[in-house]
Amino acid sequence: MVNEEVAKLITKSLSKIDTSTILVIEKDSLFATQFVSDFYKQRKFTVIFTDKGIITKQGDTLLNIIKNAEVYGLIPEDYHSTKISALLKTAKDSATQKYDAVKLLNVDLLLTDAFFTMAVHINKGRLNADSLTFEWKGKQLDTNIVEILTIMLPKNAIRAAIDSLEPQNEYYQGLKLALKNLQYEYKDVDWDSIKDRNSDSTTFMTRLKNRLIKSHDYIDDFSSSDSIKLYKAAKNKQSFVLTETLKDSIKLVKSIKEFQCKNNLTEDGKIGKLTFKALQRTKQDYINQIALNMERWRWSKTPTEKQYVWVNIPKYEMMVVEKDTLVMKSRVIIGAPDHQTPLLKSTIRYFLIYPYWTVPFSIATKEILPILKRDTSYLRRKNFQVLDGNNQVVDHTKIKWKKYTKTYFPWRLRQNIGEDNSLGILKFNFENKYGVYMHDTDSRRLFNREMRAMSHGCCRLEKFMDFAKFLIRDDSVKYPVDSLYADTAKSIQKYVYIKKPIALYITYFTAEVDDYCELKYFIDVYKRDEKMMLALRRGRKGIATKVSSDEKQKAPPN
Repeated sequence: MVNEEVAKLITKSLSKIDTSTILVIEKDSLFATQFVSDFYKQRKFTVIFTDKGIITKQGDTLLNIIKNAEVYGLIPEDYHSTKISALLKTAKDSATQKYDAVKLLNVDLLLTDAFFTMAVHINKGRLNADSLTFEWKGKQLDTNIVEILTIMLPKNAIRAAIDSLEPQNEYYQGLKLALKNLQYEYKDVDWDSIKDRNSDSTTFMTRLKNRLIKSHDYIDDFSSSDSIKLYKAAKNKQSFVLTETLKDSIKLVKSIKEFQCKNNLTEDGKIGKLTFKALQRTKQDYINQIALNMERWRWSKTPTEKQYVWVNIPKYEMMVVEKDTLVMKSRVIIGAPDHQTPLLKSTIRYFLIYPYWTVPFSIATKEILPILKRDTSYLRRKNFQVLDGNNQVVDHTKIKWKKYTKTYFPWRLRQNIGEDNSLGILKFNFENKYGVYMHDTDSRRLFNREMRAMSHGCCRLEKFMDFAKFLIRDDSVKYPVDSLYADTAKSIQKYVYIKKPIALYITYFTAEVDDYCELKYFIDVYKRDEKMMLALRRGRKGIATKVSSDEKQKAPPN
């Protein structure tokens, strides 16, 4: 019988497998060779997913899961989808009506490998979070997936097994549901990218309207307030002939604002640079963006602390969460693309009132020194002191700045405390190897900008005083809020240690589901999404993938 033939082939293929062996079937490498081998050894090398040449219920369930891997933000071809389907179609010879045992062997092994590979990818991700190498992470699993498949197989509970290995936090699950809804909503709809404006304004507006209609961003209703706007506009033009044109314009502006809201852009109803760039994105771009952020949640552990600070770089936002409740949030300014704010987990233990700013060597030599060679009054205007190797203040007017270079600079520059200090009046310190911190700023007007990636790596905080008050709220006896107000009014430096240190997470997510279950997208300011997509494409071709130095987190303070 064909089952016995297949079992013999399985025994022959797997009985001598060791940890260094990689099986190749139908030109596809088995990622999970060791897991596959262990599983069949426990089953005494019996055939699993076909019976007398016909795919079993369990096999059909697993194949269906693989074919619909997009539901999990994954790619079906990574799990031998096409190969398995082709083998099943050709396993039976139409002339002899006999089954090809080799093809059935390959179906079994490919399906088993697909389960283990998908299980690991869903649990730990496809890429290394630090280097973006396309790698196998089976040994990092917190559970025995061979045992899981063994237990769930007789129950035909394979989907439940896969689902149990996913991140269970609300952020990942929210993205998964949003992805499913998006794929369903647009299953019969696609749209072209608006890549240029090479047309007259009327033609461009028609293209824009069609684009917004297809992505379900066009608002076709007309409210009473819109009618008032229309009446005033028509009256000002002293003509009612343009009523329909103005009506369309009002609808289009509302639709653009809706689109901007979804993409975390300034809702001004205008096609500016960033809005135009967002309009260039296709349906697949949005699907990819959700999938990449699901991948990031597979790398990440959700906070377990009752209180924590959460910074999302692409959103330019800091949140303070207590017992799963949002306590406060603030706009932030983060590192520019060439001075990226690093991703990290740390703890804030104290803050400093009226900090000095000791300028990092790279900033002093690359940015300030060229200014000093032209204008030494810069130091006086910006309230800088010059310190020597013994940490003593020296007279900067006697220094011949033109003799110093980027490699020869024996001075340290320190900005005095005060309102005009670059760090502002409060600095929140936390342990990290990058020398970055959170702080106030003397340029608070910058928080109104749409793109706020402009620091040298540190995180500037708009609501710095609200944050400080939250940190000391449990210390009303030793350091009450009145003391904070008094100390910030004195212009005297002071360290304030927090009674309950708070965890800090600096993260990078370009898509999230908000409290109203609305999907929001953020600009990929550091192009990490692009690098992840490149790594995944290369990895699928079997090329060893490593992303360049851009991903190495180096960030001088500011």
